[in-house]
Amino acid sequence: MLSDVESNQDAAESLRLADRAAAAPYIDYPPTPRWYPPATGLWAATFCLAQAIPDTSPLRAVPMLALILVEFAFLAWYRRYRGTWPRGRAPVEIRRVMWWFVAGVVVVVGFGALLLWLTSPWVTAPVAFVVVTPAVAWYERAYAAAAARARARLG
Repeated sequence: MLSDVESNQDAAESLRLADRAAAAPYIDYPPTPRWYPPATGLWAATFCLAQAIPDTSPLRAVPMLALILVEFAFLAWYRRYRGTWPRGRAPVEIRRVMWWFVAGVVVVVGFGALLLWLTSPWVTAPVAFVVVTPAVAWYERAYAAAAARARARLG
């Protein structure tokens, strides 16, 4: 029979291994390609330019549909590239970064909508590119650092 100390250590190790396995889809992944932040900025700028097409034009749907298809194609590629799609609760280190990213998205989209309303798509598009590209690059670096901290903590 094992002593209480040995069985507690085994239980703690089992819990650590379970936590590590649950976190694996969030922390074990290939690096995001370098083209991703500027491509995201370009997507945002293109979305802004699509707003220049009048609402009454039948052509309005074409760029919007194209942007949606590009997004779905990227998501399908990214899932294959990573080999998984994380589900469930992310490690605490990553949840913090994700929270800041979502908050940043709300601010950037709000700012973009306001700028679009006050000016024109031709002004908003370059601003969107210049704001979104470094914001996504920051998120990628922050996520990688958070994943490294989670890997270190979980062993």
